[in-house]
Amino acid sequence: MNVFLTGASGFIGGYIKQAAEKAGHTVTGHGYSKQGTFSELPPGIDLVVNSAGRLGGQGATSEELRAANVLLPVTLGRQCRKAGIPLIHLSTPGVTGLSANARENSRYDPMGDYESSKVEAEKQLISNCPGVTILRPDFVFGPGDMHKFPLFRQVHKGWFPMVGYGSARTRPTDVRDVADAVLNSFPGEPLSKGIYNIGGPDVLSVKEVAQYISVAMSKSARFIPIPRFVFRTALMLGPLCPKTLSGSRYHLFGMDRFCNTDKARKKGFVPSRSFSLTAIDAVNWYRERGLL
Repeated sequence: MNVFLTGASGFIGGYIKQAAEKAGHTVTGHGYSKQGTFSELPPGIDLVVNSAGRLGGQGATSEELRAANVLLPVTLGRQCRKAGIPLIHLSTPGVTGLSANARENSRYDPMGDYESSKVEAEKQLISNCPGVTILRPDFVFGPGDMHKFPLFRQVHKGWFPMVGYGSARTRPTDVRDVADAVLNSFPGEPLSKGIYNIGGPDVLSVKEVAQYISVAMSKSARFIPIPRFVFRTALMLGPLCPKTLSGSRYHLFGMDRFCNTDKARKKGFVPSRSFSLTAIDAVNWYRERGLL
């Protein structure tokens, strides 16, 4: 099968490309672009996979978010519909907000601009691209990931500040399981068409995630509980607030936020890579490059 893959030079896209080629498919990659620029599909394409996107946070403008996260997938959806080509689009469980056990049919409740842009893309694709497959990978980790690297770096320092006692739960997902989910969404495969949450086999507390990282490093670390009111007060200091007590850390690690994966599991897709394996592989990758 000839596959057109956007975001092929990115973290998740790179693994998708590798997995698809290993399975015998031919992949034409469309590289990363903050602007989400795209002209038209190359000839002879049988399937389009959109793994491109612009993360939110510092440095991301609303124009970049809209171009990469809305205009690009909508353009792809329009061209796929016209050519009769299936589309697999990667979104995020964040479209349903920071909630515990969120399902595919949970109401949209985006927290920020990034999640809002993903909501808009999903709505337009569902309306205008019949048969689209939307995958929502949850809290993705793995070798090569620099977005979650600060978490590993903080543990490496030997101490880790937690919101409360680090009891908030999350569902870490190995990037290789995400790539497998994409292959399981190809035409005729179990996850073809529809919306599916994709998540790892375990729901872990933030403290457990940090402990797995410390074990992978063979390094002891102090886990420091910070009461929620202290965390919120520190955030009010603005530029004077320590970087380790960021607003994003409070939102991501201060409350349960994990998706329900029953729908994909009932279709036969069961990720097997535990976070303990992911943490070891990621630590080795960082060390090989002198980052830890």
